[in-house]
Amino acid sequence: MNQVALEQTQVRATADASGFDMSLLAGNWINTNTSPSFMRSLQLEPRGNQLIMRVTGAEPGLPEDWGASEAQPFSENTASFQAMAFSASFDLGAVESLLQGYVVKGVLVIVSFTQVKDGRSRSSSFGKEFFYRIS
Repeated sequence: MNQVALEQTQVRATADASGFDMSLLAGNWINTNTSPSFMRSLQLEPRGNQLIMRVTGAEPGLPEDWGASEAQPFSENTASFQAMAFSASFDLGAVESLLQGYVVKGVLVIVSFTQVKDGRSRSSSFGKEFFYRIS
């Protein structure tokens, strides 16, 4: 086994034992757009090796409180245990939304894929929103 592969295996073994460092993701985040169309704010809270996400929505006709969902954290590569991205889904009855987020230069970027389930005149959509951390 080459030295790089050996080091990555050793680092990964440590990460599996201790879990992800979720400090880049954890906290309360506010949309940079003062009149957001989909999400107003969100909270990412580490609980053990899990990341719990709560969303405050902004779209008329959908709940303001989306409830909580477990978000799957991801690191940038197999040798890192610094969580810097996540994936989560929310079923809001009328729509189901898959959210994928990542932190870049201190900004949380969230891409949403929202599928309409109730036959409303709104189409399924893709969106991108930006958030800053307040705590």
